[in-house]
Amino acid sequence: MRAIKDSVHDYIEVDGVAEALLDTPPVQRLRHIKQLSTIRLVYPSANHTRFEHSLGVFHLADRALEHLDVTGARADTVRAAALLHDVGHGPTAARPEGTDRTPPRPPPRTTSPTSS
Repeated sequence: MRAIKDSVHDYIEVDGVAEALLDTPPVQRLRHIKQLSTIRLVYPSANHTRFEHSLGVFHLADRALEHLDVTGARADTVRAAALLHDVGHGPTAARPEGTDRTPPRPPPRTTSPTSS
């Protein structure tokens, strides 16, 4: 078992399948991806990574599983999913920058009066 110091949850204990996943390249890559993209340029303290976020999600999922008395393979699957849920994100935010805007609507069509 590994205990990881966390600024929100104090110590997060990771073992089993999740501990094995921690050292994989896809999970370690999350250490270099900012959770809030470029927000840190305006708010310097908004500087946490997707790795820290994923550890927190793992911790909360683990607590929920204990509360619900879920064990075994099902619990391991949920813990792994919690830890891995961000591995597919690119280097910025949840969506690539600029793709969250809807295209502008064309102006309404007007009909010109016809001459008689």
